Amino acid sequence: MKATWLAQLAVGWRGCAVLAVLLLLCFALAAGSAAQKSVTVDEYQALPHGLAILKTGDFHLATGVPVLPSVLAALPLLGTSAVLDPAPMRQYVSSWQCGKQFLLENIPWQRGFDPSALPGAYHDYFLLGRLVSIATLLLLCGLVYGYARSLYGAEGGLIAAACACLSPNLLAHGRLVTPDVYLTAAVIAALWASDALLRRPGWQTSLPLGLALGLAALSKLTGLLLFVLLPMIVAGLKIADWLAARRSPSTDRTARNFGSENRSTWLALAGALILGMLVINLGYLCDGACTPLRQFDFQSPTMKTLQSLLPGWLGVPLPKYFFLGIDEQLAETGYEAYLLGEFNTTGFWSYYLVGLLVKTPVPVLLLCGAAWFWGGRPGRREVPLLATAALLLLFFSLARHKNIGLRYVLFLEPMMAIWIGRLAAAAGTAKAMRRARWCLGLGLSCLAAVTLAAWPDYLPYFNWASGGPDHGHSYLLDSNLDWGQDLIGLRRYLEQEGIEQIDLAYYGRVPPEVYGIRYRPALPGATANEPPKAAGQPFRPQTRHVAISANFLWGRTYLVNGDARYWLESAEIYKPYRRRKPKAIIGHTIYVFELGN
Repeated sequence: MKATWLAQLAVGWRGCAVLAVLLLLCFALAAGSAAQKSVTVDEYQALPHGLAILKTGDFHLATGVPVLPSVLAALPLLGTSAVLDPAPMRQYVSSWQCGKQFLLENIPWQRGFDPSALPGAYHDYFLLGRLVSIATLLLLCGLVYGYARSLYGAEGGLIAAACACLSPNLLAHGRLVTPDVYLTAAVIAALWASDALLRRPGWQTSLPLGLALGLAALSKLTGLLLFVLLPMIVAGLKIADWLAARRSPSTDRTARNFGSENRSTWLALAGALILGMLVINLGYLCDGACTPLRQFDFQSPTMKTLQSLLPGWLGVPLPKYFFLGIDEQLAETGYEAYLLGEFNTTGFWSYYLVGLLVKTPVPVLLLCGAAWFWGGRPGRREVPLLATAALLLLFFSLARHKNIGLRYVLFLEPMMAIWIGRLAAAAGTAKAMRRARWCLGLGLSCLAAVTLAAWPDYLPYFNWASGGPDHGHSYLLDSNLDWGQDLIGLRRYLEQEGIEQIDLAYYGRVPPEVYGIRYRPALPGATANEPPKAAGQPFRPQTRHVAISANFLWGRTYLVNGDARYWLESAEIYKPYRRRKPKAIIGHTIYVFELGN
């Protein structure tokens, strides 16, 4: 049969060239967007905390705060003039204090308000850290290509890589100094390595899997779930193989080979799990490893129960602060969740499902459906991919712990890209195969158009079926929409319009004056130089222009480190402005209103 244009494009030097172009495009989109966006909420503490660890080797603040992403992103800062005095770190109780110290030490406050001099090196340091994250994003896209190629051939690899490189959600979080893209890359690496281990069990495949598992846990505590899920999935596959073997006639020799293969698989998997634990310990420099259980002061009921059931002399085979991070995560409560116009503190079981439907590009959703219907029955090698995606989505949906961002299930985006790659291997009649390829070509073209049109505003991306980013507040808030990323855009707008000062209610950690913005804190009862005196007072603008972050406008309350400039206690304070037509919407996140004379 004559090779299709896609098959000809995917092999040899052409395939390498196309992949290189896709990665280059991904880099250009991510880096260009990163340069135009101000420091987001979680970045404020992540990069300084990583630098503090590099300077001191002190992990006592790394309880629940991922170590690997922060440290890797901070490495380039060691070759710069970035300032962070390590002396106060021992007294800190939160990594957010590192963020405040880094801000104060790297902004030339003594020169007063000089828009031409701000934010200076402070923002540039975060750009360096973001480049490390972008490199991880490119690595992720390469892993997607390799995994999909091993499943579906060269064509499937290119299709999956294209979907990953052009994913607005991956571009949004792959350019930030936050842990989500690091965890996502480690999850895909673990799935690819587990696929290799199941086919060729041995130390050659056990080592990559163990490394990926350890890096996933160092990237985010979510990675620990893989230590449980992958053995469960392997056990399920082995049970299915055993049942199939019982239904078919076999010789004693075949049975012996089957048993030998099972032993090899379980030994390789056990080695990978042990290596993963070793990688976690090495990531923390073995700080506090094997600390007796009795020496821990747990906060969560789960860990307290565990402590009471096990002997106190038992050493915990994990770093002390990593293990305390698990306890901290289990003890956390009271996160305010928002979905479809409603707030609560218990979360929504449908949060991540709705989030995927409104924030995943429509072409990707349609191609996933086409891959299911035209790709044939899922094969045995696809089971780990599908089972991991389903079980992780189920876990986060039922846990309902942190309904504050689709980024918590960001790893589902490259999994969908890999799944779409199976369209390249679609079986059936020639007519059905042509239909699948036409659908694929049209879908990828639409995805490219959607992603290019959304640049550089990838964080607030919502698909056209949901109404787009300006209607995203109807579905989700927080890091799905507004993470304090548009101070640069606001400053440019104020300069273009000749607006010297503005009333501003900004959802973020970095003071707006760092980006050269003259403003009054637009919070209840606030004046130019003092914070609100009482909660619940109505907002009285003092200037002609008012700018309100989307989270505040639509009722997301917030308190940052006790700083009243970023405090919103009542969800109804800006309700009258929801009925006003804004003069401008900066980056889909900051609403600018012009009041009458």
